[in-house]
Amino acid sequence: MSSDRQPPLSLVRHLVVGNLDKPLFELIDRALACLIQGLGARAAFYGKIDENTLEILAAQVESGPAIEPGFRMPLEATFAAVEEDAQGGITNIRDATRSQPHKSLPMRQRLGIVSYLGAPLRNGRREVIGTLAVLGEGARTFTDADQDLLLVVAGLLASRLRPEAPPANGQSRTPVSAVRLASQEVKEPLAILRGYADMLRKNEVPPEKLPEVAQRLAAQSETLMRVADQVLLLSRLPLELAFTVRVSLAAVAQSAAQRIRERLLGAGMELRLQLDTQAEVWGDATLLEAALDEMLHNVIQHAESATVVQLRLRPSGAERSQLIVKDDGPGMSADRLAELFSPLADEQPARGQGLGLFLLRRVAEAHGGRAWANSLEGKGTTFYLELPVASPSGDTVRASAVAGKTPA
Repeated sequence: MSSDRQPPLSLVRHLVVGNLDKPLFELIDRALACLIQGLGARAAFYGKIDENTLEILAAQVESGPAIEPGFRMPLEATFAAVEEDAQGGITNIRDATRSQPHKSLPMRQRLGIVSYLGAPLRNGRREVIGTLAVLGEGARTFTDADQDLLLVVAGLLASRLRPEAPPANGQSRTPVSAVRLASQEVKEPLAILRGYADMLRKNEVPPEKLPEVAQRLAAQSETLMRVADQVLLLSRLPLELAFTVRVSLAAVAQSAAQRIRERLLGAGMELRLQLDTQAEVWGDATLLEAALDEMLHNVIQHAESATVVQLRLRPSGAERSQLIVKDDGPGMSADRLAELFSPLADEQPARGQGLGLFLLRRVAEAHGGRAWANSLEGKGTTFYLELPVASPSGDTVRASAVAGKTPA
């Protein structure tokens, strides 16, 4: 730890306030670095409280025993259990090895805690949803100024941790317009299924045509399943999600390639996969895979004459990566492209924009990224999903804090 520390308010401004629009766990990394540097602490961590259990989701350690993300304990075995009753919501313990009930807490023994400063994090209903804590090097008394710094950082984090309020009428978050669009997309496959069902019921399908009819029935059933999956995914997609898992974009790309390769081959298209980075993002693997599936499915749907489809993962600057799907099909006009990716007013899918592209945009936005496409008639189309990456570790953030720099 450096004895030449920056003024605490300067650290808050540079590391926390200046990064409130970052992905949540990038912001948490910076907040922990701010507390370690500003308070001269040996460690800091953020923990989630759920069902009487504390789970540490992020931690930074300068010295002493390691604190591993994913560490879980019953709430009553942790310091967070006494924060609710602490004065001003702050738990300030000079020497936990000498005071009860802290001395016998399993958490103190497991993490080698001596001095401890912690504050609860609350949601909009004032319910405790987590804790933000700092561990001192040996016995020490955290001052009022130290407590104020922790409360300021905790308040800034809590504003991002609060989930989107549910609608007052209890309805789903899925936009009504998206449900309406889904109902439009299922009309044609339902009509086709009904028509073939009638033909089969009346024995109007010649035996030699049965394989062809079965194939068409399977295709229409798949369309219906895709629409159902899209609506279900949209229902869990508020624009501000507290993602707590690192997701490998390379794994997302490989999984998508494995799912689509055989179908592309059946359509006469060769899939080429290129991975130029092993970047990770804070996110939801299911949602990211669904977004990439839509980009690939779009080729089958709108570029039937394509022969080569390129799926590429590449870096885009220091803090972002792009998943790219490029085809050599007929492309599309500028007007059509603008229609597909026009701004969504009040979450309304634009006319002509399929539910899949609407889902793609929502997934991108929920992960702090964006989605768009470039195309020229006769030159193919390229779809982009650009996302902010998670730093490999907290080391970059801590180094920036010690050096007095603002992380990019």
